Amino acid sequence: MKLSLVLWILFAVVGGTAQVQLESQDLANLVKVSEIYSADVNLRSEGLESSLKPYRSPKLNQLIDTLVVLAKGEGGILADRYLKRPSDDDLYLWYVIREIHYNRTHESKKPRAGDEVAKETLAKKIDTRWLLDNYYYRIRGGIASHFNDADLSKLDLKIDELGFNDKTERAIFYLNFMEAIGGGRFMVLLATKNFQRILDFTKRFPKFNGKEYYTFNNFDFDDFEWIGYEKVESYNSRHLERLYVTLIAHHRAETSAGSKTIAEKIRKESILSEPKYFEYSSVPDILRSINDSPN
Repeated sequence: MKLSLVLWILFAVVGGTAQVQLESQDLANLVKVSEIYSADVNLRSEGLESSLKPYRSPKLNQLIDTLVVLAKGEGGILADRYLKRPSDDDLYLWYVIREIHYNRTHESKKPRAGDEVAKETLAKKIDTRWLLDNYYYRIRGGIASHFNDADLSKLDLKIDELGFNDKTERAIFYLNFMEAIGGGRFMVLLATKNFQRILDFTKRFPKFNGKEYYTFNNFDFDDFEWIGYEKVESYNSRHLERLYVTLIAHHRAETSAGSKTIAEKIRKESILSEPKYFEYSSVPDILRSINDSPN
């Protein structure tokens, strides 16, 4: 009985009806698009748009349009069309891109055929949170590259109008966007104490729902296991940790510049002052010290 149940589950997951139905030509085209992406994940090759054109179809147009906009690097990725929540079907297509890329670049495993990886991925029941995070991860580099020089201070990202289903999805969008404009780059700037550069960037930050970025604090959702490149970890520990880097860097930069009123506002109105999230940071002592000695 137990063996029969296991076999039934395996069939449902691997050999059952696909979560997303694609015609054979669309499936073949998706594999080709994925391989083009994998060969140039930064989308910097000349002629990318023309190389993708033969694989267009109603099913794949949104995916290809997004890749083309990312390749142009002119800020078009900030249009609502690309920032809003994609359909579940489109999210699966982006996950196929991820899986084919990882399959092609794995250091210790022999790559499998792309169509095999695509069919397997489309047949799986994949956590929607993983699907959504993967999409914003894939477009994050384009946002980060554009922000190197762009002033987004006039941009208001109205998260509540982007079609998300719940606060978990809204947080996934916010955390990915903040990683694009803060996160990693702020980690370097904080380590080198380049406070002026930090302030130069924060002055160009967009608003979120009409408010300063640091006021977003709706992270009261169940944490979940998240899979990076073959590594399973807590989603909150991975992503709130990076947000804390941005907040700490900004707070220290304002303090260093003598703007204690602004620094205090950042502390009070952000998760810097919410101990319930400190467990997701690798530096809880620093967070506690910020609150023990407020400006």
